Formats: sequence, C-alpha cells, structure tokens
Amino acid sequence: MKPLSAKKTNCRGLLLAAALLLAAAVLPAQAKPEKRPAIYDPGADVKADIVAAVKRAGAENRNILLVFGGNWCPWCHLLHGLFSSDPQVGKVLAERYVVVMVDVGEKPNQPLNRDLVDLYRVKDFGYPALAVLDKGGKLVCAQSTGVLEKGKGHDPVKVLAFLRTQLGD
Repeated sequence: MKPLSAKKTNCRGLLLAAALLLAAAVLPAQAKPEKRPAIYDPGADVKADIVAAVKRAGAENRNILLVFGGNWCPWCHLLHGLFSSDPQVGKVLAERYVVVMVDVGEKPNQPLNRDLVDLYRVKDFGYPALAVLDKGGKLVCAQSTGVLEKGKGHDPVKVLAFLRTQLGD
C-alpha cells in the first residue's frame, strides 16, 4: 500500500495531465484563423487592370482607387467589408471611383506587385494601403489606412471624408 502523500501526488499529476490534454485539444481550435473569401486575385494582371481602369475612368470622369493588400490580411478584409456594407461609402465608390484590388501577397519565391507598391508610393505603409489616381492615371494621393481606423475597424466617417477629399468635394 502506498503512503497517503504518494497518492496525493499521483492525483495531482493526473489532474495536471488531464488539464493539459484538455487545453491542447481546445486551444488549437481557437487559434485557427477564420476562413475568409478571397478579395484579391494573386493571378490577376494588375498592370493591365490599371490600364483598363484608366480607360474607364477617363470615359466616365472618375478617379481610380488602388487598394493594396492581401487575402491573408484581416484589416484588408475589414476595409473591404466596409466598402460593401456602408451605404454612403459604397455609393461614392460606385459613382465616383474605379476600384482596383492590388494583391501584394507572394507566389512561391516571387513577391507580387512590389514594383507597383514603389510606383504608387505605398511602401512601408502596412496593409491595406490606398492610392488614388486621377482619371488620367496620375497619382493624386497615397494613404496609409491606419489614420482611417477607429477601434477594431475602419471609421466610415473618416473613409468617406478621405474618398470625398480626393475628389475635391
């Protein structure tokens, strides 16, 4: 027969092992990132998309909004969600802008669109980053979206003000 102190030690060890197993089973499930729909196309020919956007913007008297980011970026998904869920932001985008999504993710051993990041001056901004072009394709503004945030998302009032300011409204 084991002494009483040995039995207490074994019970504590079993309880600790059970708690660790339970934590190991629960924590990985909580740590998995949420599956989001793709909003950027890594296979897109973004340069051709920008050329088409300039042609359309010229014909329709609109500006062009380049949205730099990646499908891996939670803040990119938040901003994209705001674009589609806020009626005022959505209206300004639909009526006054041609939007081009610029994927900055990576193909194996090949970063995507880094030359555009440099060209449109959004390097070191973090993502998402915005560049506004006039209807002729000239850069009007490069903007980090950090200043458009409020709490755990983007502030619709700040985003709307930014979009309208680039139009001269």
